[in-house]
Amino acid sequence: MTKASFLIVFSLIFVTSQISQAADCNIATKLSSNDNYCVQVKVQSKDQQSLADMVVYLEPLSGQSLNTSTETLVIKQHNKAFSPYLSVSQTNQKVRFTNQDDITHHIYSVSKGNKFSFKIRAGQNNGNISFDHNSEVAMGCNIHDWMSGYLLVVNTPYFTKTNEQGLASFANVKQGKYQVVVWHPQMKSADNRLIIEKSINDSVLFSVSLTAELEKRPVQENDDDFDFLSDY
Repeated sequence: MTKASFLIVFSLIFVTSQISQAADCNIATKLSSNDNYCVQVKVQSKDQQSLADMVVYLEPLSGQSLNTSTETLVIKQHNKAFSPYLSVSQTNQKVRFTNQDDITHHIYSVSKGNKFSFKIRAGQNNGNISFDHNSEVAMGCNIHDWMSGYLLVVNTPYFTKTNEQGLASFANVKQGKYQVVVWHPQMKSADNRLIIEKSINDSVLFSVSLTAELEKRPVQENDDDFDFLSDY
């Protein structure tokens, strides 16, 4: 395959993926109500590259009524790392920590208003906890100090993370004004956020670009050969 042919095929795959995402969002919206819309946000770097795993959420500014998520968010400890590194939940949504390793972890957070600390033995979970206010929860492990992860808690059901194409899709968004927020713990901006206001009166796809490059994400790997393999 020539370089030109490869670029054409890659471009077609990229465009098809975006069309598929847009179609899914529009289909879900049309099946629910004509008063709801499909909103898609494409997140890009300062040099216009697509950014995956960026949290995007929509905060209503016009008094729109909101649903509450009934799903349980699962945060795993796998290969002595948080999986995923970055999670997002709605306020009061159940969160479960599950240890998929064959060793004990001691998960904790010292984030203001969200302090917790508990041990999870191999193959077990801590049950369900929840957070009743907007917050950034930085997490670690008292046994494996290289482990780090984040949970962002938001007071809206309109939240997700961008896919490999940098696209965040929201179905069934009610009409009105919203604050569109892009968040990542490695963003070099106030409160690690980029915020714009947007009035939603129809289905829409728009782009936002960061004003600075992201800081490097910490590597969740032990930097020596020593490890805790006992029951702690």
